[in-house]
Amino acid sequence: MISRRLLRIKVLKELYGYIVGKKNSLPIAEKELIFSINKTYEQYQYLFCFLPLLQEHAQSKIETGLHKFLPTDEEKNPNTRFIKNKVLKQIANNKELTNFAAKNSLILSEAKHLISKMYNNIAEKDYFSAYMSLSKATFHQDKKLVMNILNNEFEDFHDLYSMLEEQSIYWTDEPEFIVSIIIKTVKGIEKDKPFSLFPLYKNEDDEQFAERLFRHSILNYDKYNELIDKHTPNWDVERIALMDTLILVIAISEVLEFPGIPIKVTLDEYIDLARYYSTLNSSIFVNGVLDKIIEHFKQNRLLNKIKDSPQNIM
Repeated sequence: MISRRLLRIKVLKELYGYIVGKKNSLPIAEKELIFSINKTYEQYQYLFCFLPLLQEHAQSKIETGLHKFLPTDEEKNPNTRFIKNKVLKQIANNKELTNFAAKNSLILSEAKHLISKMYNNIAEKDYFSAYMSLSKATFHQDKKLVMNILNNEFEDFHDLYSMLEEQSIYWTDEPEFIVSIIIKTVKGIEKDKPFSLFPLYKNEDDEQFAERLFRHSILNYDKYNELIDKHTPNWDVERIALMDTLILVIAISEVLEFPGIPIKVTLDEYIDLARYYSTLNSSIFVNGVLDKIIEHFKQNRLLNKIKDSPQNIM
């Protein structure tokens, strides 16, 4: 489930904490990294639980209307299309999600006001009105509604992102990615068939990737800092943005530690990280320095890359 890009971000953030904090031992820092990665999976389950909670909220609204002393005609004859949505019911019955919900009932209960606001937003949308006006909904139409909710509400709901920041410092950079994985999971749901959530890692290589990259970066941090200094003769190393240095150190580690990852992939990934996590001109700076260092590696035959590697880098 978790992408290599997100693992790189996790390594970058943990390396920043390690270098700036100067307190944790390497084993403690590695545990913190694994904890941070596991929190990503927790966020996946947490956001997934919002879907059946929306259905529960709709059910509650209907029951409240029916029990009013003077219910309106609409409340006497409620539209039950949404609360009968078969895809949402399958999600509600997923064992992994029900177990997560049972263990995390407190943090989910804190989201009730958000669920109410999100449902009200959904109820005003044309796609929802069109769905609710169907005389009978097919499984495909049920799934299409859920996809619309994920694409239109989850990905652009600022209140949701604010709440995620309040819940965990580890959930600040990942909502869009997590929603995209939930969408992929929902796409795979088949009628009347139990479904499984995606695993945290795609394979064993991904499981080891972050820890190896993190450890190699820390153990070689001083050496790679000297290398960066040599290839930036017109720069005072102390004036280079710390985040640029960290990105360069991790990129060098990946180039040397992972022969199966093409150099171009590593360059593209870390230039992109510099664009988002450092200064305005950092991507250009990181690109130029990495080009010089990689050329140095080639001239000194320090690279051991596997040609045409099928390594999964996403």
